[in-house]
Amino acid sequence: MSEQNPYAAPETDPVLVMPSTGSLALATPSERFFGAFMDGLVGLAVAIPVWVVFYFLGVFRSFEEMGRIGFGFTLLLTVIHFPIYMAIQWKFLKATGQSIGKKLAKTRVATMEGRKPEINDLVFKRYAFVTGISLVPVVGSVLSLVDVLLVFKSDRRCLHDMVAGTQVVKFPPGEVIP
Repeated sequence: MSEQNPYAAPETDPVLVMPSTGSLALATPSERFFGAFMDGLVGLAVAIPVWVVFYFLGVFRSFEEMGRIGFGFTLLLTVIHFPIYMAIQWKFLKATGQSIGKKLAKTRVATMEGRKPEINDLVFKRYAFVTGISLVPVVGSVLSLVDVLLVFKSDRRCLHDMVAGTQVVKFPPGEVIP
């Protein structure tokens, strides 16, 4: 009887099987991180001018004071920032289900059936949901952390994906969106 050593190196190269839905390959956590990071830079490019305007209007006496703003002012900044950010992303989201970051990461948002989601679902169920929960003191920070950590599950869907009924998939150049 041959005994198999569970600690022995494999005799063949293991094949990495990507979890996927149908013919769509799910985006890797690193692809999703890169896309989110790039979208964060887009958001920062919107936020900085808003902060500068408030600074010159005298709302802040120093840039240090900006770190101590209250909930009401955070809400006001969000009400100003979110529509501007969405206006920048709108064309891309509507056309291909990609934000600027997802375009750079060569990924896109798809429904569970692989189709391009409706723009309103993207804006309100994905982006507004994440923005809204992040505003809730303490609980929002915890939920935001849980949201992003869920990307490490086998289906790679974050909390905002589950709320919107979406997934993030690879989108190689030349692929046609169903």
